[in-house]
Amino acid sequence: MSKGEHSPRRTSSPSVAAIIPAWNEAATVGAVVYAALDARTVDEVVVVDNASTDDTAAVAAAHGARVVHEPTPGKGEALRAGVAATPDAGVLVFLDADLVGLRPEHVDDLVTTVVEGRADMACGLFDRGPLANPLFLTSLPVLTGQRALRRELFEALDLADVRGYRVEAALNTLVARQGLVRHDRVLPGLWHRTKEEKLASPVVGHATKVAMLASACWSYVRCAVALRPQPAG
Repeated sequence: MSKGEHSPRRTSSPSVAAIIPAWNEAATVGAVVYAALDARTVDEVVVVDNASTDDTAAVAAAHGARVVHEPTPGKGEALRAGVAATPDAGVLVFLDADLVGLRPEHVDDLVTTVVEGRADMACGLFDRGPLANPLFLTSLPVLTGQRALRRELFEALDLADVRGYRVEAALNTLVARQGLVRHDRVLPGLWHRTKEEKLASPVVGHATKVAMLASACWSYVRCAVALRPQPAG
């Protein structure tokens, strides 16, 4: 958990949109959509089909989501398309399409933290067990795709930061720089399909995962350096 100097601003019953960026996630996106639809705090569920070559869009639509298409590859690009497609939502909850074990109460937990004014952004981490969870909560960059936030936070990002996996690091840094409140928590039982499971070759999957994590961590460092407050004078 990271806290700034100011209390989060309260909102009065804002509309909430769940935005699910998806690239070739036909195997899991349906269950994620169902969990988001069953969350009592969510008013709309949008899946952004990010140039998938499988049945992701069809599965998402069949499970009740509104599907938006974003042909430019990249998680940030997909999130931007989802935000643009939900202009009336005052609170956004982002969910990955490859989640396993997502429950409506996970979504409600993140959203109510923001809606009730207890935080400006709430982040949900995978459940890695009692030994690893404290490490990921307190000692490592929080680069999770599961997060709820006020719309204006996302819209305050520079366009250059809403690209690929740097978007999550940029959001963390923006919240810290503005002295806002972020709550991090483990979502019990939550996991995801790994790159090794998704891709035909475990070796290729592992290499893809390492490249993704390297990109995300580099973005975290870059944002932390570039956006840190400058000394007066």
